[in-house]
Amino acid sequence: MKKYISVFVIMVMIFLAACSNQDTPPDYGINANDTNSESITMLDEGVWPANEYTQGLPVPPGKVLWAALDTKRKNCSISITDISENSYNGYIELLKQEGYRAVEEVSEEIKGQEYVSIGTLLSDGEKWLSVSYIPDNFTIYISFDHEEGMIQ
Repeated sequence: MKKYISVFVIMVMIFLAACSNQDTPPDYGINANDTNSESITMLDEGVWPANEYTQGLPVPPGKVLWAALDTKRKNCSISITDISENSYNGYIELLKQEGYRAVEEVSEEIKGQEYVSIGTLLSDGEKWLSVSYIPDNFTIYISFDHEEGMIQ
């Protein structure tokens, strides 16, 4: 259980760090000078990806900002925009109805930003979903192995 919590906390910290500096354009975790970027494939913008990771998952409301497959780390990440907190909560409930259980749930008020960041780690025993929300933005990270797929 401690591994789940620490992995989840790391994912939330990475997400929050990426969102904290709005003057810097996002790189979606991909550095062109990083040799690992060769394993990352950016998918079509504006389209919910259809692949083994998203198979069987309900499509969340909002617009797909970006999506990426990482063949080295064996995961798929999708960023959604134009989504409210109520829609995020509804999507989490839909995932639970589809057989996912919440392994960990965290929320934190972001000082100086006047909003709450929400994160949920879910699993159906096969897939692991790390889902985070800040106002108007929702990111879902999907892997089949909770240790293999996590960012290192």
